[in-house]
Amino acid sequence: MTAPSANDDYTYRNQVNTAIDQLRLALETKDTGERIRLLNGALNNTGNAIGQLALFESNGSRRPERR
Repeated sequence: MTAPSANDDYTYRNQVNTAIDQLRLALETKDTGERIRLLNGALNNTGNAIGQLALFESNGSRRPERR
């Protein structure tokens, strides 16, 4: 079994951190349209992070590809 690469971990953490930043900005803005855009972006990045995590088993090994 292969260990997760640093690049996989970086991708996941980057998506989570981006989502957190978007949530913080959404709290600060008074513009409803901008707030909605930021919240949608945070949801999208959270979904991407969850998808990235789904590629790995709980022990950190990569799951086999589904066909």
